[in-house]
Amino acid sequence: MKLQKGIAQLALAVLVVTGCASTGSSTAVSTVTLIQAGSEIPEETLLDLTVEVFDAGLLDESVPVTKAEKQGVFPEVRKAEARYIPHQLKQTLESTGNWGAVRVMPAGTSSADVTVSGEIIKSTGKDLVVEILVRDAAGQVWLEKRYKQEADVRSYSPEQVKKQDPFHALYSAIANDLLAARQKMKQAELMRLRNIADVRFAADLAPVAFEDYLSFDRKGRYQLEHLPAEDDSMMRRITEIRERDYMFVDTLNEYYATFCTSMQDPYDNWRSFSYEEQMALEKLRRAARMQKIVGALAIFGAVIANVDSSIERAARDAAIIGGMAAIRSGMAKSQEAKIHVEALRELGSSLDVDVAPLVVEVEGETLRLSGTMEGQFAEWRQMLRKIYAEETGLPVDPNVEAGTAAGISVEN
Repeated sequence: MKLQKGIAQLALAVLVVTGCASTGSSTAVSTVTLIQAGSEIPEETLLDLTVEVFDAGLLDESVPVTKAEKQGVFPEVRKAEARYIPHQLKQTLESTGNWGAVRVMPAGTSSADVTVSGEIIKSTGKDLVVEILVRDAAGQVWLEKRYKQEADVRSYSPEQVKKQDPFHALYSAIANDLLAARQKMKQAELMRLRNIADVRFAADLAPVAFEDYLSFDRKGRYQLEHLPAEDDSMMRRITEIRERDYMFVDTLNEYYATFCTSMQDPYDNWRSFSYEEQMALEKLRRAARMQKIVGALAIFGAVIANVDSSIERAARDAAIIGGMAAIRSGMAKSQEAKIHVEALRELGSSLDVDVAPLVVEVEGETLRLSGTMEGQFAEWRQMLRKIYAEETGLPVDPNVEAGTAAGISVEN
């Protein structure tokens, strides 16, 4: 009787634990209304935005791939998402009419009025979590926040006529917060930011000529000491070069757009499949965990119970056998979960990033930039510095010449 009572108590405890674990409420998908421009914004306060390619949030290379995949991190997919997510955010920001030019650029290369950088913390077909940092040209932080959203499952429906990104609410939330930060600033501050951005670009191109125009305050933010004269010949040439830089960046954005378009179908299929797999994985893991707990408790209760008769010994043995069976069942479900993970890994490896060389014309010469898009952009900027130095007679950084020669070839 003591054994039967003990097992009954353990069974009741297990039922309570199992019930609590299986009735957790799911997080509702947030709905965010994207704020549109209510009126035309004056040109002098219309800020340009750069959305940098995100940090893919990949684990250290020393971490085994299998461990990373257990956490839902598939390197092939993440590298593609680091370009895809910024492009989606760019399109959302553009659609509001609240900003000037919005461009996607490699990380660490922005010279825009405001720069949005980000890191992917978690990305599955079910959940997206990103860390966002927004700074202006002066170095002032506008926004530093983590955004997360559970996918709008309606976006995965094949019957949906107008396709919408399953995480559209997340992009809208970032855009609204960014607008709210800008609205706190006075018109004079916005105009000052545009001037600082112009001078920072000039100082990056020709540091010797423009280094005295900027200084830093105690917080490490840029301060504008003075502006070049309106008829300054060097600044006029800088303006011309910057227009050419914009053209190159626009070409770069065409590449990102093309890449995202080609990625759309396989990526949507992956996310939809991943959503189903994540839901199945969570269900399987919960079931496996509960069955293991049930088995362990049953064995534990049988072992510690005091038995006084052959009937109670038989009940104890039956409890041990049943507990071992429950544990084996839980382990089998764990193996089934691994099969789902393997399916995700194989599908993720099918997404790859092919980078085609860019061909540009500068000063009558046709140049071919090779390497990754980020590498091509670095070479382009180095080439602009060299051109400006040669035109003005300013000293040429030897690193510029070496880098340019290594990555750019002249086509006949």
